[in-house]
Amino acid sequence: MALAGYWTIAGLYTDAGWHIRHDVDTFFTWAHALLYSGLLLLLYLVGARYAAARRRNESLAVELGPAYSWSALGVLVFLLGGIADMINHVFFGFEAGFDALLSPTHQVIGAGVLLIISGPIRSAVSNTPRPITLVQQLPAIISSAAILELMHWGTQVFFRVDAARALGVVVPHELDANALTLMTIHFYQQGGSLIAVVLQSLLMMGAAFYLVRNLRLQPGALTILFVLGNGLIAITHSLGWLDAVSVFLASVAAGLAGDIILARAPAYFTSRGWFGFFAFAVPAIYAAVLCVFTVAFMGGTWWDPLFAAGTIFYAGLFSLLLSFVASAIPPRLDAA
Repeated sequence: MALAGYWTIAGLYTDAGWHIRHDVDTFFTWAHALLYSGLLLLLYLVGARYAAARRRNESLAVELGPAYSWSALGVLVFLLGGIADMINHVFFGFEAGFDALLSPTHQVIGAGVLLIISGPIRSAVSNTPRPITLVQQLPAIISSAAILELMHWGTQVFFRVDAARALGVVVPHELDANALTLMTIHFYQQGGSLIAVVLQSLLMMGAAFYLVRNLRLQPGALTILFVLGNGLIAITHSLGWLDAVSVFLASVAAGLAGDIILARAPAYFTSRGWFGFFAFAVPAIYAAVLCVFTVAFMGGTWWDPLFAAGTIFYAGLFSLLLSFVASAIPPRLDAA
């Protein structure tokens, strides 16, 4: 289920990249094949368990258990959303831009997909004892990465920070007819960049906090989570390979830092100091590596030093604030 879920999200991003880079005039593309084959595999896995339950005259809830019963409900929600979306397209045409992202029928489809692909996380959390090796934890980690990518999809307009100099706005030192317009664009582009940094910090660390509070994560878990959870959107939305590489390197650096902190702080569940340090340091390192890479390999940055330093600090600060919410929820005893 974890692999099929990530396969489906990979198909979603492949299809998005296909639409961005090609003129699409047919449904039959290999990008659609990747997307819908993943969905069909998810439906098959849930359907196979349903068939097994029928053969033994058991209810689907008993066969699937509480973890995957929600995935079965997700299948129903997904199908209903798909039917509603088809009717919407027939009568009102196809959405574009933000409308496609925020369409109510697309939101229903997304909710169904979320219920389906989150099954491995619910399974890992409900098991007694909890999975303790990295191999045992992989389904929950991969599923969390797929959900992180799905959240990136819903907020994709704020994924790119666009710190490279070539993407900046040059504000003239002397006022002329275009000065006010350029200053306004510069102001809002800075605002968008700051929102992107803060939002990515919250999404990444929100996924990490949930796993950290419920599983005794093994070394490598956070690195896998961040690389898989950021990689698809990085490739899809990159303007070039250097752009994508910057996200991969930042994800590896943040993941390794998180893995090292957790490995050296076995009492992180009960130590507010260690948990706070983990919460601040990991996203700050992610933002810092992105910034340094941009300056070193992408022609410099249009950000001034104060703005660059401030965004790195904000990445850690808002994650730290989020950690107070996470630490307010006591961990399960078998995970402590």
